Amino acid sequence: MRKCTKGFALVEVVIVIVLVAGSFLVFLEALSQAKIMQVKSEITTVQSVLLNSKINELRTNSYSGLPQSHGYISFTESPSFSYSLTVSNVNDQFQISGSPTNYKLIELSIKHTDDRYPIIGDSFIITNVL
Repeated sequence: MRKCTKGFALVEVVIVIVLVAGSFLVFLEALSQAKIMQVKSEITTVQSVLLNSKINELRTNSYSGLPQSHGYISFTESPSFSYSLTVSNVNDQFQISGSPTNYKLIELSIKHTDDRYPIIGDSFIITNVL
């Protein structure tokens, strides 16, 4: 007598369900990581655009019209971001000088209100010599 069984045993079905559930959890974790990376990338992009905009704004000022150094001030158009400005007189060897010179070192930093994201910044020299 031949016994003919068709279909799957209960153990086989449970194993398949566990494997599918495990792979689904891995997929959801990958989606979560992708979303985190997207948000970080967007914040860094906005910081870069704001930094470039502020640098261009400062370069349009005259040498004597540069603002004073200050701590972090929020951007009016992007309140989640703020900038810090440090203006220092430097000599012709680009060393910080306590007295007025023909060169000013501008250090600009942009940060997000959430401290998990890094501060980005740039430095440049503005001269009084034509």
